Amino acid sequence: MPIFKSPAFIQQCFAVHPFSLSVKMVALPEKVGIYCDNCHMRHRLQVTMCQSQVGDESFTEIGAAESLGQCMADHAVDLRVSQVNVKSDSVQFRCRLCRRAYQLVVSLFETHQ
Repeated sequence: MPIFKSPAFIQQCFAVHPFSLSVKMVALPEKVGIYCDNCHMRHRLQVTMCQSQVGDESFTEIGAAESLGQCMADHAVDLRVSQVNVKSDSVQFRCRLCRRAYQLVVSLFETHQ
């Protein structure tokens, strides 16, 4: 099975079928796994920074990784990819249940077919 080390594959999945991407694994401080139900690709992100935001507040690193891990443990179904920006090497998640946004700075994108 080939492994592609490029953000282009997750960008393509997000552009074509954004609602098919779901967060499957959070092993912070450094790894997050995303699965595409439509094309059956697994995207692994190596994370260098995690920030969170509630409402109109500014993004902050304080407690963000722990909060993301708790969201994943408590209600993973409600955690969705909301933005992929390959220019700034970042991915954003939004938790529908707790209304929190997460922004991850990614140092390595891998896609497994």
